[in-house]
Amino acid sequence: MRFRLRHSRDHHPAPQARPARPSLGRDPAARGARTERGGVERSALGRFERAAARFNASEAGHTVRGLVKTLGDPWVSVGAAAGALDEVRVTVAWDLSWYQWGVDLGDEARPVYELSKGREISELDAASRQWNASAIEGGRIVIVAPGRRLAQDATRR
Repeated sequence: MRFRLRHSRDHHPAPQARPARPSLGRDPAARGARTERGGVERSALGRFERAAARFNASEAGHTVRGLVKTLGDPWVSVGAAAGALDEVRVTVAWDLSWYQWGVDLGDEARPVYELSKGREISELDAASRQWNASAIEGGRIVIVAPGRRLAQDATRR
């Protein structure tokens, strides 16, 4: 009996290593790669960039482009809206007026909506005055590096 067990063990072929999965030739962490989170495909763009793109395509973006022609280059802030993970606040301000809009990234069908407007920049809270974006090409909103924005502001004041 002992002989048979030993004998049968000796004659089993060694397990074969699984072949490696073929590479798709694409790094999933590379810029522009898409990932899935919660069953929803998200682009590599950050939420503020996605909000700016939706804003630019909206009626509010059209309004800002018209105001830029009249009032000149604004200060622009794109940041999280208070109390809502999927909502982003876009603030556009000039010396004598400012406007705020909301962009709901969780509901693509919901249009960009006005949050508030006012006359003095001092009326805005500190978070709304984090000038992290610019209006370029006649009013299109883009996120910029903080150092670049500070340099632009210094030349304007």
